[in-house]
Amino acid sequence: MHNVLANHLQRLLAYHGWAYARLCGQLAGLSEEQYRAPCGLFFGSIHGTLNHLAVADRLWLARARFEVHPFDRLDVEVASELGALENYLEIGVAGWHDLLHDLEDADLLAPIAYRNLAGEQQLRPLTDIITHLVNHGTHHRGQISAALTAMGQPAPVLDYLYALPELP
Repeated sequence: MHNVLANHLQRLLAYHGWAYARLCGQLAGLSEEQYRAPCGLFFGSIHGTLNHLAVADRLWLARARFEVHPFDRLDVEVASELGALENYLEIGVAGWHDLLHDLEDADLLAPIAYRNLAGEQQLRPLTDIITHLVNHGTHHRGQISAALTAMGQPAPVLDYLYALPELP
């Protein structure tokens, strides 16, 4: 029971990746016009919102690794096509898994210092950052699901409990 927290966070990250894969699988059936149409989301379209998630995930990963921010805005386009964006998201989730691989629970509870995009110094434990990351993903995946429903398209089931049988 030495790494209960680390194991839990790995499972949340596995869910995060699972939900991205399910959502992207559903989005693959959209026309290019539907995928890029303005639909009232904070980042405009389904593509803009999914792209924002990719940016945010990588910003947080860079902070957790004590690296320079890879982006200076939350709406920078990292990939113009859905397949490339899905791959980018998958690589990002794998990066989180790699980061957590050798960490102990105590490491996850220790605060790390980083600067937000406004340049303000922040101090948060990695546990809170990862919880925020997954919750942020859930929030925006929910928005995309609502946009799909408004288009008359089916939205995938993305609930955590439904992912459990498929998670490692």
